[in-house]
Amino acid sequence: MIKKNRNKSLEWLHEQQYISLDEEIKDATNPVRGIYGIFVNDSEKRCIYVGRSSSIYDRMFGSDGHITKLKDSRHTSSQLMEAMISGKKIEITILQKIPLNFDNYYKDMQRLASAENFYIDFYQNQNQCLEQIPEGTKISQKEWEAMKNTSYEKSESCDK
Repeated sequence: MIKKNRNKSLEWLHEQQYISLDEEIKDATNPVRGIYGIFVNDSEKRCIYVGRSSSIYDRMFGSDGHITKLKDSRHTSSQLMEAMISGKKIEITILQKIPLNFDNYYKDMQRLASAENFYIDFYQNQNQCLEQIPEGTKISQKEWEAMKNTSYEKSESCDK
């Protein structure tokens, strides 16, 4: 007997007309490991976020998942919240499945991270997905701006 999924965020998603999600992601019993993209479709379809997960279902519907945060109006992506509030179409798709090879733990984890970086680079080269920074970044945007301005001032004075 198949148990019905009673996840509140999944129930909420089914009521939303402007958010679409690959059906495979909704299957809690067979979670997809891989890379997913979140796209907003206004005048054109554009990527605003690329993520990776060993369970894309959990990444969407867990307590800190994307769909759960949208449902609770607490998502940190300003582009995604603006799209939801204005009723723009949001599409969440699997970009690539990354199966476990079980040859080496570290290699299996790195394959997932490398694939995510590939898609972030791909979309950023198209001027999309620009609010995304690599995991482990330790400086804030404000600190980066200060460093940039200092470097620019130094390079300008060296040119004289």
